[in-house]
Amino acid sequence: MATKRSAPSSFDDDKKSSSRPYNKRHRINTAQPHKPLPANLGNKSFKKAHSVNDLKSSIRSLRRLLNGPNSSKLPATVRSEKERALQTAEQDLKREEDAIKRDQCIGRWHKVRFFDRQKAERRLKKSKKALKNAEAEGGELEELRRKVEDGENEVNYAIYFPLDMDYVPLFPTKRKGKSEEEEKEEEKEEEKGRPRETGTGEVVRQGDDDMWQLVKKCASEGRLKDLREGRLRRASSGDGEGEEEQRTVKQKITTEGKKTEQTVKAPQLSQDEQKDGEMESDNESGGGFFE
Repeated sequence: MATKRSAPSSFDDDKKSSSRPYNKRHRINTAQPHKPLPANLGNKSFKKAHSVNDLKSSIRSLRRLLNGPNSSKLPATVRSEKERALQTAEQDLKREEDAIKRDQCIGRWHKVRFFDRQKAERRLKKSKKALKNAEAEGGELEELRRKVEDGENEVNYAIYFPLDMDYVPLFPTKRKGKSEEEEKEEEKEEEKGRPRETGTGEVVRQGDDDMWQLVKKCASEGRLKDLREGRLRRASSGDGEGEEEQRTVKQKITTEGKKTEQTVKAPQLSQDEQKDGEMESDNESGGGFFE
């Protein structure tokens, strides 16, 4: 006689589920999902992504305040404070724009610089090997030493070309779709002052002649890092941050249709830096700031 099977109980189900092995893949995430970020927020914060626009708007508002119809009613203390704020905002804007240009140049020319560096290192290795063999055999060394020096300068050119400038390739590849006239013009420009290595099967070195000489000079002086970061050009043009902050700036302020010229001393530090400097001056223990 067949026996009836009892209906499964919830206790049996709990027992089976408890005996099931623990697996991370089947773990249920009970945490609440994160809310989606706003459209204006992404990898960068809103303030960092819009710092240039914020600076431009603050500069416009400060200029309107200083040059507007009610500018003559401003007290002298308020006027000097707003003028200092305007100069600080203009310096910050220039710094931000230079940083943006630098990032764009790095991204645009990164691959080209990488391939130029590889080619230059191969050529330098080949020249050093030829010089070593010539020294062992007692051959002519002057031409080979010149090639080694040029190879070292090629590597320095590819590495230490200023990052905030458009890179001029040493070994450019021909682009497709160029007309014959454009190619002839480029060949004429390449022949001006650039050494050509014909008959050897090597790639012709090109690049910027002025930058080539500057890289060689900086290598002899040990200032290649300054060249790469753009500090040499800022110092030569007088646009350095220290010099710009110490100069006196003349601003023409329009008041009721009349232009008056006023000499204003540029701020040495921003407002936040001035507060930090005051706190440090109270607790200083000897030694200068620039030591």
